[in-house]
Amino acid sequence: MISKVDRRDFIKITGIAGAGLLLGFPLKSKASGLDAGEGVFSPNAFLQISSDGSIVIWAKNPEIGQGVKTSLPMIIAEELEADWQKVEIRQAGLDERMGSQFAGGSTAIKNNWETLRMAGATARVMLVAAAATRWDVAYAECKASNAIVTHEPTGRKLTYGELADAASQQAIPPIVDLKQPRDFKLLGQSIPGVDNKAIATGQPIFGLDAKPKGMLTAVIARSPVYGGKVKKILDSEALKVSGVVQIVEITPTENPTMLVSGVAVIAKNTWAAIKGREALQIEWEPGAGAEESSTRIKNQFLQNVAQKGSIPLRDDGNVDEAFAEAAKTVEATYEVPFLYHATMEPMNYIADVKADKVECWGPTQVPGRVAGIAEMLTGIPRANVKVNQSRTGGGFGRRLMADYAAEAIFLSKAIQQPVQVVWTREDDLLNDFFRPNGIYKLKASIDNTGHISGWHINASTTSRGMFSGSRDSPHTTEVFPDGFPAGFVPNFRMEYSPVQSVVPRGAWRAPGHNATAFVDQTFLDELATAAGKDPVAMRLEILGKEEKQMHYRDHGGPFYNTKRLRQVIELVAEKSGWYQRAPQGIYRGFAAHFMFGAYVAEVLELTMSASGVPQVVRVHVAVDCGIVVNRAGALAQIEGGIVDGLGAALYGGVTIENGAAAQRNFDTYRLIRYKEAPEVITYLVDSTENPEGLGEMSLPPVSAALCNAIFAATGRRIYKLPVKDNELFQNI
Repeated sequence: MISKVDRRDFIKITGIAGAGLLLGFPLKSKASGLDAGEGVFSPNAFLQISSDGSIVIWAKNPEIGQGVKTSLPMIIAEELEADWQKVEIRQAGLDERMGSQFAGGSTAIKNNWETLRMAGATARVMLVAAAATRWDVAYAECKASNAIVTHEPTGRKLTYGELADAASQQAIPPIVDLKQPRDFKLLGQSIPGVDNKAIATGQPIFGLDAKPKGMLTAVIARSPVYGGKVKKILDSEALKVSGVVQIVEITPTENPTMLVSGVAVIAKNTWAAIKGREALQIEWEPGAGAEESSTRIKNQFLQNVAQKGSIPLRDDGNVDEAFAEAAKTVEATYEVPFLYHATMEPMNYIADVKADKVECWGPTQVPGRVAGIAEMLTGIPRANVKVNQSRTGGGFGRRLMADYAAEAIFLSKAIQQPVQVVWTREDDLLNDFFRPNGIYKLKASIDNTGHISGWHINASTTSRGMFSGSRDSPHTTEVFPDGFPAGFVPNFRMEYSPVQSVVPRGAWRAPGHNATAFVDQTFLDELATAAGKDPVAMRLEILGKEEKQMHYRDHGGPFYNTKRLRQVIELVAEKSGWYQRAPQGIYRGFAAHFMFGAYVAEVLELTMSASGVPQVVRVHVAVDCGIVVNRAGALAQIEGGIVDGLGAALYGGVTIENGAAAQRNFDTYRLIRYKEAPEVITYLVDSTENPEGLGEMSLPPVSAALCNAIFAATGRRIYKLPVKDNELFQNI
């Protein structure tokens, strides 16, 4: 934990470039930042203190429901010694001085922790220095607290507002003290989300709420099969619809994650645009995608896992010899489906392209990518592209793609007016970038001492990396060679083969891990049964008691710590009463996982209804995410991830027929219902380690914990998701 940062460390943390700091920390005698004016202290791009005492902190990253509009400013406020009740939080637009502005991979807290602490601490030091100068006393005799600087020997006080102008004249300090975790006043508390009241009272804070002057609405007809292209357009009837202004054909880009072939109906309002689209007559060239189906893809998976994988990923020891000498071997084949993101706010975006500038509004996880697309599609320099960030009604990885923003930019350029692209729910489902589906074939051996001696996994999925044209190996988004229990089983082999498809794929909450945790943790449970061991005890036995730093090349690495993983397993086992007999009618399942820097272990409890339907009643979850920034936000993310993961495990799944998704809306894509949400009891490990994200971490283990509990209840293993598609549960 850093307690003091000198100028050299400060430069390393904030990324200095040329004569100034990238994040807005100027290297000159007088500080300046956003909207600075007379009597305003704005030492960096994140913070402004006015002479009236008002404090404004800008939230830099997109708010997609993960709570960063609250938690990131909290980090600044803690080091600033501000009075949180008097701080105003504003959403920042895209601003290069703030560094990367991105929502994905649960990275916001981790990647901004030191920088935002520095932003607050630097301002605090300059305010204290200004007070010491005014009083002509030693800096060490002054202390800041609740936006007031006190001269401790005399009790004299000055508010931050009274010091704002003088602080703006101070030089950047060569050394900055950062607080120790034991001294935190705000961090670790339960702080309500800054937008809670606005959400509850229906204030216009979401992307769909933005209405720039002169804006028109666009609804787009896209190919009924993936990869299809417009062949002929008959638009005479569409143009007769009242309110329809123009029909525009969209030219597809080579990259299918940006623009696909389509026809936009531009109208004065959404209803007119939808009715105009219904009146359009389009002849499509379907292409090879018309033949795509889930059956074709599955057959390719099965063919792949029946032979040697095309990409060898790990081969420790001698797996074949371990199998030959085994006391027992266990084999299983797992299947996971395509999954829909199901964001509550369907895709929408606004663009206003003028001759020399572009302005955008809307919900996105990647404002920087939006700016880059605007530059590419319009030829207008990125410096002249303004991206306003609205609150987002759900992301879950879907809004890592900016295809809908590209549509708005393309259309605004074409019609020379501001335009909002609006997707219906059917548009949203049919044209989603689904979680990849896949099949995973596993075999393991147990030796005559009851230990796992060999492990072989042969996986095949529709790699999302392959779909997007990534230059990385297609396995990198799908399977993880260093994931537990790799490194603990002496003979361990992993191989992978991708399947190409026209079906759009993208990141879905806890990418890759949402499938691999289900596979690994249910298979470990089955191995524990085969070895006659308790599932929790077996995992602890594999981990061992010695603390180790295990190599981990995936996101969250380069290592993970066995002591921290063991700790959450032991904690949830103790708190849930795992080693005690479960109450009659309660069946329990366990799973644990490490991803994106955090450690999670879960015990799920369910009952079986009279008709044989599993009903989850409670989930105990232990989490080590390092320092907890906002306890309320942390608990919300953990609970939300568990409910989201349960819904997907029980009901989620998209099937492809004749080149398109067979599901159309929530009547055919089932979501978990309010009454089905279980009680979630969370145990957060008290830690002084640097914080990690929490937006995704609780989701991966819950599907395995569910299926392991179903085995405890029925004696039947679940190898295919969703659970509803298994013969045992056709009535749910």
